[in-house]
Amino acid sequence: MKPIKIIKNFAADFGLIFVIQSIIFWLFINLGNLKNSDLFDSKRWLFLVITSFFLSMLDIARRYWNYQQQQQKIDLLSKKLQAIIAGEKPQHLLLAPTDAYYQLAQSINQVQSLQRDIFKHYLTQQRGYFSLIEYLTIGVMVLDQDQKIYLSNRAMSDLMGREMNLKGQLYANELRNYDLSHLIELTYQTKKDQHTELKLEFNNKVVDAHSVFVPVSHHHFLVMVLLYDLTELKEIEQMQLDFVSNVSHELKTPITAITGFSETLLNGAMYDQDALPQFLKIIQQESLKLTALVEDILSLARISTNTALSLNRIKLHAYLTEVLQSFQPELEKKQIKVYNEIAEDFVIVGDDHKLRHVVNNLLQNAIKYNDAGGSVWVSSNKKQQIWQLIVRDNGWGIPQDQQERIFERFYRIENSRSRQTGGTGLGLAVVKEYIAAMKGKIKVASQVGVGSEFTVSLPLITDGKRDDVREKV
Repeated sequence: MKPIKIIKNFAADFGLIFVIQSIIFWLFINLGNLKNSDLFDSKRWLFLVITSFFLSMLDIARRYWNYQQQQQKIDLLSKKLQAIIAGEKPQHLLLAPTDAYYQLAQSINQVQSLQRDIFKHYLTQQRGYFSLIEYLTIGVMVLDQDQKIYLSNRAMSDLMGREMNLKGQLYANELRNYDLSHLIELTYQTKKDQHTELKLEFNNKVVDAHSVFVPVSHHHFLVMVLLYDLTELKEIEQMQLDFVSNVSHELKTPITAITGFSETLLNGAMYDQDALPQFLKIIQQESLKLTALVEDILSLARISTNTALSLNRIKLHAYLTEVLQSFQPELEKKQIKVYNEIAEDFVIVGDDHKLRHVVNNLLQNAIKYNDAGGSVWVSSNKKQQIWQLIVRDNGWGIPQDQQERIFERFYRIENSRSRQTGGTGLGLAVVKEYIAAMKGKIKVASQVGVGSEFTVSLPLITDGKRDDVREKV
């Protein structure tokens, strides 16, 4: 309490008490038939003044004590409200139900509980949002209006090749890419979304970049940067373009030959008995090349559209014997011997159609790229969870520097003998695709002049894993 207020209260109390005591004395004198002169006795007046003073002092002390008690409670309530505003977690106030501030304290406690629940809900949502952003496959970075990083996810760090979740750092110091920095700067200047496709020079990745302006309030905003990795899509697009270009080139060669020689025949060469058989043979050879190329292209298309496996129980020795029958004319022509070293009781479960294409192509290559009188060995084995088919020959062999590329589409070995045998350059590419469809792998070991060995490794499927396995000899 302020001193002036204390003095005023004391004066009011003193006057009131003095008047009340005076009235009491007056009534006492009148009722006691005393003289009025007794009321104005100096001793009585002094007594009234002294008692009024002490009673006033006692009342002021009581008021002051009550004031201090109330002030303490108010200060306590005020401090708790300030703590709640500051985000602290003060203890609940406990007052007696008869206390004048009991209801106010209860209301503040309820506000604190509500604020705590809201904050917990906010933290839960925030963690959920951050986790969602962290596990997104696209790069995400959020910037505040001061151009500082607020958050960034792992995908953004992977794309940029360095840690980007550097909260409070200026984005311009961390991105180190002019095109992306310029895109973000345009967003800050125009307060509009920006979009472009750009290349990250340090890792050659192509990204689809969005810089999004996000207004939060009238005076606050955020900028969200989104990077979507287009590298794989661009590679696929380039592969498609290369494939179309290669197919066009490979188709053009036999078609040009067929067209040219047929025109020559129509222009009179058909009457030349020496040229006619030669030209017809060339047309037939080019037609066969064209047919083989179309078949390989169709095989690639079928692989991509039909990845399901039709499983059969296959007796591999008898299966290979059956496949070899279709190669008898070529084997007899070049006097090549094929040794079937697969055990007669060797049984596997696999896709008959896909496996047949793999075996046909590997045998065809082993015969085609072999000298007259050569040999081919076919064997198999089981290792833990896989089984292997090995096709080995003593043919021409493959140069070491070209062995990794023979499975590429339209790739053919660069030597004169290989070129003379023809081929589409798609055979081993188709084999690799079929093996991949069967969840397997293929590898090659070869030496020029010694021969080649192709090893196909496929998962070992037991009969108990599938109910639809059929018997296939």
